[in-house]
Amino acid sequence: MDVLRTVAYYGPNRWSSVPTLEIHIDRSAWKVGALHLNGDAAARLLLWEPMMTHRPHELLIEGKDTKYHDVSLRDVLAVEDSFAEVMRWTVCALGSAAGTVPHFSRVLQQQDHLHRFVLAFEFEEESLARACVDTARRCVIAAIRNDLFEPAIEVRKLVDLADEVRLGPSTRAILRSAVARGVPYQRITTGSLVQLGEGARQHRIWTAETDATSSIAEDIAQDKELTKLILKRVGVPVPDGRVAVTPEQASEVASDIGYPVVLKPRDANHGRGISFALNTAQEVREAFGLAVCENKSADAGVIVEQLAIGVAHRLLVVGDRLIAACRGEQDVVVGDGKSTIIELIQTANRDPLRGENYTDILSFMTLDDVCISLLKRRGFRPESVLSVDQRVVVKINGDLTTDETDEVHPDVARQAVLVAKAVGLNVAGLDIIAEEISQPLESQRGMVIEVNAGPGLFMHVAPLHGKPQPVGDAIVEQMFPKGDSGCIVIVGIANGSHAQKIGKQLAALLRSKGCCVGMALGDSVEVDGQAPYGQGMSDREKVSSLIAHPLVESIVFTTDPAQTAATGLACDRCDVVIFPENNDRDFGYRADSVTEGCDSNAATLGADTLSLLHAVPPGGVVIVPVATDCLEQIRAECRGEVMLYSTTASTITLTRLETRLNAHRAGGGKSVRLVDQAIVLGFGATTISVAIRPESFLEDSELVFHLLPAIAAAWSLGADIQSLRNVCDASDRSL
Repeated sequence: MDVLRTVAYYGPNRWSSVPTLEIHIDRSAWKVGALHLNGDAAARLLLWEPMMTHRPHELLIEGKDTKYHDVSLRDVLAVEDSFAEVMRWTVCALGSAAGTVPHFSRVLQQQDHLHRFVLAFEFEEESLARACVDTARRCVIAAIRNDLFEPAIEVRKLVDLADEVRLGPSTRAILRSAVARGVPYQRITTGSLVQLGEGARQHRIWTAETDATSSIAEDIAQDKELTKLILKRVGVPVPDGRVAVTPEQASEVASDIGYPVVLKPRDANHGRGISFALNTAQEVREAFGLAVCENKSADAGVIVEQLAIGVAHRLLVVGDRLIAACRGEQDVVVGDGKSTIIELIQTANRDPLRGENYTDILSFMTLDDVCISLLKRRGFRPESVLSVDQRVVVKINGDLTTDETDEVHPDVARQAVLVAKAVGLNVAGLDIIAEEISQPLESQRGMVIEVNAGPGLFMHVAPLHGKPQPVGDAIVEQMFPKGDSGCIVIVGIANGSHAQKIGKQLAALLRSKGCCVGMALGDSVEVDGQAPYGQGMSDREKVSSLIAHPLVESIVFTTDPAQTAATGLACDRCDVVIFPENNDRDFGYRADSVTEGCDSNAATLGADTLSLLHAVPPGGVVIVPVATDCLEQIRAECRGEVMLYSTTASTITLTRLETRLNAHRAGGGKSVRLVDQAIVLGFGATTISVAIRPESFLEDSELVFHLLPAIAAAWSLGADIQSLRNVCDASDRSL
């Protein structure tokens, strides 16, 4: 089974509105048809099915739709000539097991090659999608040939790759909320920097930090001692402690505070290098060496502070609200009378919930220097054998596992908001030690021990125990209050001889309303008040640069059919799409064997046309010449409204075009047409006439071919009639 060609469509494409990977496969080398005819191969696939359909905890706890195929694997295997569908099922199952559910997938038999087919499916990251295809190919071949294939190991490789190339779980939590609100986003780098919204309405996030996060507050939170000083000044209980830069100073501070103490790095993250319950000067000196190597700055020193008694709690504050709270647990091994502590840790790490990825619910237990030091203080060595049911803590600050949002005492919630405001953070994660989060801190000597800028959200989104909290909603709401989607107007114009003039005419209409317009109509990018730039950019790069431009309030662009066919449309959404009325425009699918001869709209409409249609969301508008022969196919592929226009000035009513316009309006559609020397806007039985200055026809014989679709687009975007009349009456038509 050979993969002949792979095409990655990053924007709306011939198949769908989502990023799609298109795989051309030749199975002729195998001479196989229905896999159910080979009972052994089918049995092996069914044996591997449970491991390939395992769902990550993040997907399960969200209740997210994980359906990726209409039928089960057993039903797929029972279908005649099921090879292509088995590949589709396996690819989608593996993608879902890695955390990326392909909600769109399809296989299509090539009419001119009996053993060739095309598999298309939604992807999030191209490298991960390609890896899923390769793994699925090896899986199916192994089933046929009875080769070794270990599905659990293969799935884990995909999970690890997903953790490497996908955005992190905190960022994804915010983006899921953004998408649910209709807020668009684009990833700016391969890291976690993401733009939400478009143009002048954009915001940015970096994990859980937003563009409103204060850099001063971030620096304060990074300095644990300074954070404690600020919190203590506003009456928040914090542990007594001081900075030490040498082991001797650290032991002196511990003696002054009184044992037991905690020693931690001054500017490290993620709880690394912290030693708890130190009771002697020697233990403090040893812990000093473990802590300083975790610091970002070589001379930062350590913090020695009194030991707070209780359980670890993480509270998340967004703005002026406590949004979520999660309780931690210690890492503990339980003896069986024969295993060493090392062996017990190894056994615990075989739990499938444990791992080193951000998306693993529990982290691996590690026998590092801090752990060995803790064991030593408690009279154990890694080689110690624990008696039956003997419990030993190997890490005090373990994973945050249990949601407790509903248990937080109102006084604690108010204090948490005070902490965030005192430090100056709009999103803050508070680490609190207290016996019970349901009681005020002062009544139990509870303390705030740390404040985190850009805190992790995964423990709140997918807790091991309890219900997930809508933390992403709160962060998105802070940037985009209800009713604000962050969207600007985006208009796409199909390639054609009049496309650029249509774009310039529409830009003039938008500009007349005080809108800053960004255009990608040719070889460069143009933004009002700025010199052209971007020569040599691809269509996607040009439109993406306009979406990222902080001044742009609307975008008008034209398509390059070759680029669209190769990589998909230049943007993910078009509020309005215009198909120019050109003698040279062909809606047909030009000699493409992928869909040639199949019973589909794709066999009639070109890749450029389909990509534009798939980019229009519900509520969007497609503006089409009434004379097109593909109107019904366009309607079938379009999720938005179709608006017809005609540049024919004939007053003869008994024509095919007139009949089509009347039927369209009778069905609730809108139309724009030329009658004599006026543009007539029609909706139902209502018509509105907008006169064109007679001299205009002498100045530009092709005026109607770009003015009518531009007027139609402006009307669909809500332009008032008087504004349209002003444009048509204008004496200066320079574009």
